[in-house]
Amino acid sequence: MGRAGGSFFAPDESEAFRRKLVALDARLAVERAKFGWFRDYRRLRESFRRLVEDGEAILGRIADAKSSRSRAFHSAAGELESQVGRLKGITGFFNESDVIRQSATQAEIKLAEARLLVEKEKFAEAQKAAAEGMAFVEKAQASAADLLSRYLDPEQLARWRAQADETVAASQKSGGVALIVNKVERTLTVYRRGEKVGVYGVGLGKYGLSDKLYSGDEATPEGRYRIVRKFPNSTFYKALLIDYPNDEDRREFAAARKKGILPEGVTIGGAIEIHGGGKDNLTLGCVGLENAEMDAVYRWAEVGTPVTIVGALAVEETILGEVGKFIKHE
Repeated sequence: MGRAGGSFFAPDESEAFRRKLVALDARLAVERAKFGWFRDYRRLRESFRRLVEDGEAILGRIADAKSSRSRAFHSAAGELESQVGRLKGITGFFNESDVIRQSATQAEIKLAEARLLVEKEKFAEAQKAAAEGMAFVEKAQASAADLLSRYLDPEQLARWRAQADETVAASQKSGGVALIVNKVERTLTVYRRGEKVGVYGVGLGKYGLSDKLYSGDEATPEGRYRIVRKFPNSTFYKALLIDYPNDEDRREFAAARKKGILPEGVTIGGAIEIHGGGKDNLTLGCVGLENAEMDAVYRWAEVGTPVTIVGALAVEETILGEVGKFIKHE
């Protein structure tokens, strides 16, 4: 009974069974101590038979309890596994948050630990490990929600769409070229005469999902800019310098300084470029492309070409949709 987990799954019944067994063993010892012709095992046999039946019934209830615990665990583990899968699927999207990546790792470890404990029928410990794993998931959800709240804000999305639409409309009206960088989709799209003529994958700053505020924050700026200089040979292959900071950036910097939210002694910074060198290397806030694609963009662009950098233009059918589901725990 003890090996079956009776003390955990049916403690009262198991203890009663143990007491009866001890009592019967004592009666058996007494009977055995008698001279052979005085021994009578008939009543003891019947008592042991009933005790065996009781034991089998208790084992059945223990098995049912284990099965119930196992089903409950697998339900919880399935939910945790689903959330861990979602979390792992979006971690590559977040350069900004070590908390999210670390939480994904810890949640996965706790899930594996819980499964091992279930194999050993240590259901209470397994449930605890699964709960700890879900706590790591919830920690990641909170961090992701904090980081991406503005991306899921309808008003902010509307502003970004308006900026992009105005840029494309201006290209159509002037017959010129315009560039739109979409941070969430990690793309740079070239428009000519309002028509899309090229889409290229890009890399961003380490904290590229954040809007640049000061020098050294490794964020990629957002807003409407223009190319002010072309570099045919730069540290990062070819480069297009944009006019960051513009007047809007300076106003935001001044407001942040007035609020006291800037680190001591920082400046607004500058030298933000669209450059080659690869899209998979983290920049210090610039927009990086593969060299062959930088060649194409460099040919399209001229000094004065508009460059609009937005956080996102849509939620559905983008990584934001999956992130939104993860944050809301759907």
